[in-house]
Amino acid sequence: MRQTLTFNLSTISSTASKINIDAWDESVNAFDNQKYYKSFEEFLNYLNPEFRRKYGNSDGTEYSIPHGSIVVNIKLENEHLKITAPFLSLPEKNAMPLLRQVSGLNFNNLNLAQVILKDDKLNFEYSCPVELINPWKIYYVFDEICFTGDKYDDEFVTKFGAERIYEPKITPYDAKTIDTVYDVIQLSCKECLDNVKIFETDRKYGNAWNIIATTLYKISYYAHPQGQLLNDLSKAVYEHDREDIPLPEIVARGKEFIQKLQAIPKEKLAEDLYYVETFIPPKRRSSLENIQQNFQKTYENVSSALQAEDYLYVCLMVTYKFYEMYYYNNLQDDVNALVINAMQRASAQPLNVAAPILHEAMSKIMEGDLAIVSDFMDYANQISEGIKKMMTSFFKK
Repeated sequence: MRQTLTFNLSTISSTASKINIDAWDESVNAFDNQKYYKSFEEFLNYLNPEFRRKYGNSDGTEYSIPHGSIVVNIKLENEHLKITAPFLSLPEKNAMPLLRQVSGLNFNNLNLAQVILKDDKLNFEYSCPVELINPWKIYYVFDEICFTGDKYDDEFVTKFGAERIYEPKITPYDAKTIDTVYDVIQLSCKECLDNVKIFETDRKYGNAWNIIATTLYKISYYAHPQGQLLNDLSKAVYEHDREDIPLPEIVARGKEFIQKLQAIPKEKLAEDLYYVETFIPPKRRSSLENIQQNFQKTYENVSSALQAEDYLYVCLMVTYKFYEMYYYNNLQDDVNALVINAMQRASAQPLNVAAPILHEAMSKIMEGDLAIVSDFMDYANQISEGIKKMMTSFFKK
């Protein structure tokens, strides 16, 4: 490996969380004071203040909030909370295998909500008295419904021919963006496979593992896929992190997935490239303290490696940790700006050039020095504003 991986600015310029921590405290306080309806209002404000206006009725007792490819219906009536989410209609064929899979969801994936079959239609359901709508519990109810429904409807449609009850509101990527995403994925896969071949020849399976993991995270960061492609990518990340299989086999499996991803036709890829609104955030809200804790050991190692002029190690590990951070977090804008500035300057550069740049960016994060110094931010903000206008037009009531 002679140079760093090419960096491509994400199709979404800002992934900052919309979570409102103050509203969470208000929700908990209202619940403790037995103001249950007020508690639920503040709970929605915690997730996104726009939800009540966009998806609720005038008195705040009914909501229909989209999350990916499902919609969550909420009703507060007669001192009870009732939650339903249309899932799937049974197919004419493969109904029994599908029902066996759904039974598995009820036993293994869902602890509070359940999938109920009525008139050949599967729906998520949950209800309780309002005095039991503790914000902690209700968040968990919504989280398991949203995660399970949005993940498995795509899988069950693909595997069993089931039909969605609710057609999701999506904004497909435009043709130019699809062309660009396809080209970037092709380049990312090629860079990955070329480097894996080098590392495998030298029996450096740890480095090969790192390149594959980084590429999986990078494609997720850049393309933000949805649907079955997102499911497949998430499964690949999970499988790549297993410790019960010899490392060379893990690398071989990861390489095979990258090859399959590279072979996806553009038209097929386009089916899973779209913007969609979410109810429960699929990623956690970032905080500088948590990022610093996660980076601490890596930072110590790359600092020693830089002094020893081990530029390959610095570039591999810092790039991996940056993309991993995006994969698991809705990243705050100040850290995002700092990282993108460094990644752009280090993109496809010789290792000895890129290593100090990447190390400096991690150093700034560890020191809490997050001043925005990059010229590209004006461009990124233009992208963000364009996406906001398009999404506002598409999702407005």
